[in-house]
Amino acid sequence: MYKINIHMTIFETWPTFCRGVIIAHNIDNRHVAPELMAELQAVCEQASEESIDLKMDNRIVDWDHAHIAFGSNPNRFPPAHKALRKRVQKPEVSLNPISAVISIMNVNSIRDVIPVGGDDLDTIPDTVELKRATGDEVFVPLGQPDTVEHPEPGEVIYWHSDTGQVMCRRWNWRNSHVSRISESTTSMLMNIDGLGEGSEARALKTRNHVAEMLKQYCKADVTLDLLSKENPEVLVHS
Repeated sequence: MYKINIHMTIFETWPTFCRGVIIAHNIDNRHVAPELMAELQAVCEQASEESIDLKMDNRIVDWDHAHIAFGSNPNRFPPAHKALRKRVQKPEVSLNPISAVISIMNVNSIRDVIPVGGDDLDTIPDTVELKRATGDEVFVPLGQPDTVEHPEPGEVIYWHSDTGQVMCRRWNWRNSHVSRISESTTSMLMNIDGLGEGSEARALKTRNHVAEMLKQYCKADVTLDLLSKENPEVLVHS
């Protein structure tokens, strides 16, 4: 049994925040179907041809304001969906299909301009939480297994409350190497974050589409939920 929790201090500052949750089991992440590769390429081309103003679009701006509010510079440490969208809006940029799951995450994050993240469920202890950091927590950056960092006090982090390990720094900036998705991942906890006006509808739309793609391309069994101010905690059977 897993407990997923969003601390109420998050909602006190950002009451519109919500998190679409997907629990996926029996994932086949070893192969990327040609159809998924084509979909990833198509969404990159569309983003390049139909670019958005990253300084004006509320799907970006709302997150910039949130990062500034907890003391982070969103230009130096951009939310992942902002960095991804900025990258693919450049002419003739394509993304390598690292794995099926990562490709699904990228397709949906680019198309819907929304944060989509995931962690290997087998690396997660009993309780995970989104909260403000004390600064004592431990973070191992993705791709840097020998590096140890500590978040800034007040920073929004996603962490294992049982171990003190941070799964994602600066809310949705960078994931941990410890809980990374790999080709051998068979169970996963995925988050789709909504913020600002219409946040719940947008998060649910993307969550549902991600779930369908996980079933189609990874043969996954999925369970869906939603975390919000009215429902800040869910219990999930392993």
